Amino acid sequence: MKTTTRHASKVYPSGDFAYRAANTLKRHAPKMVSCVFTLAFMAFMLAKPEYYLDSARKGLALFATSVLPSLFPFYFCSLLLTYSGAVGAISKLGEKPVKLMYNAPKECAYALFLSMLCGYPVGASTISELYEGGVITSRDAKKACAFCSTSGPIFMIGTIGGAIFHDTRVGWIVLCSHYLGAIVNGLLYRKKADAQPTVHTLAANDVDGILSKVVAKATVNMLYVGGYIVICGMLVDTLALVGLNNALAALPSTLAQTIEAFAYGLIEMTRGGIACAKIDNLQLATSVVCGIVSLGGLSVTLQNYTFLSKAGVGFFEMILRKITQCIISALLAYIIGFSL
Repeated sequence: MKTTTRHASKVYPSGDFAYRAANTLKRHAPKMVSCVFTLAFMAFMLAKPEYYLDSARKGLALFATSVLPSLFPFYFCSLLLTYSGAVGAISKLGEKPVKLMYNAPKECAYALFLSMLCGYPVGASTISELYEGGVITSRDAKKACAFCSTSGPIFMIGTIGGAIFHDTRVGWIVLCSHYLGAIVNGLLYRKKADAQPTVHTLAANDVDGILSKVVAKATVNMLYVGGYIVICGMLVDTLALVGLNNALAALPSTLAQTIEAFAYGLIEMTRGGIACAKIDNLQLATSVVCGIVSLGGLSVTLQNYTFLSKAGVGFFEMILRKITQCIISALLAYIIGFSL
């Protein structure tokens, strides 16, 4: 009769080394991959210190001159609205559509409004604030992050359409496809409402204390954003350093350009957008850049997860929602892009 050995709260067949090794590898694989990746990244930095110093400076310059001035006021205003008790008034306007489409509380309409107005990662931070204030549940947060995680109109029309593609039509197509894709994406994760409806509300705070609290929280949140922008910019420059362009040289031009753009976009969406502008086919370029904006890249993903993790949203749950949003938005942009 075969005996069993108890190990780490699991029962394994005695002497089954392969089974135990596979289970151990499964448990420790993420840590091992993270360790190997970090050591490799450090090796690159030690080998090319000036290159990475310059890369970090560019990331800090981008954050200080572009992201901070454009995003901080929106961050401040979104937090001010939340803490001043404006959630109920704005939520009331979208109560019926949100309830009908997503079976979610009306406060999710408030998160969607701020996300569409302010862009990443304000939608995620608003969901976190609503959860921490007892307004929505963790289950509601998981629904909301499927349709309340969007870029802002200034970035899509101004940066993507105007500054990168020099064609505002591209910006408008990306905007319409991106927002519509988020709305449709939310339907995929529609679940039954919680048995007990949410009864909490965010009470208005005293004016004396609200401004200092909002400024402090907005400042800390912006430091998170800045850190991720610098690190992800350095990762993009690592792809250039290892010769991604040369590796793709044997492929057809359009395919190579598309892969390069998406590879950059997986890390940082602005750099991915710049690479998309080099794609020969404008319709394809519009579709790819819309997918990149909807996915957000590693930089936005880490920013979002900083907030959503506080609301009980798992990392892979968040990733799955962004992947489906990316696919839906890219397909919509390709269809609408026939007009280009």
